[in-house]
Amino acid sequence: MSGARQDRVRVVELLRAGIGVVHLLGSRRALGRPAVLGRVLGVRQLTQAGLLLRAGSPDAHTVSALVDATHGATMVPLALLDRQSRRFAVRQLWIAALLTVLEIALVGRGRER
Repeated sequence: MSGARQDRVRVVELLRAGIGVVHLLGSRRALGRPAVLGRVLGVRQLTQAGLLLRAGSPDAHTVSALVDATHGATMVPLALLDRQSRRFAVRQLWIAALLTVLEIALVGRGRER
């Protein structure tokens, strides 16, 4: 993996890890469902970042983009049907879309750059 590509991978995965930390810290102030969701998402983002930094392969980033896109897609019905969770779901949709785009950009056409 080239140095520039490796730097881009680090930036994306550190962003992901930062999002995970924010979820975990935010869950400390929340109660009920938002607290549980924050903890689960925080752990998932941190785990996903660690796995991607370790694996680093285009296939791993493709799977990660699929995980993020699936997460975003599951937020659409939540945003539409649950007024109480709408703000949370919309925020998650934006985060998932951003991470999906960043992961796809890392993979490019699937060739090493």
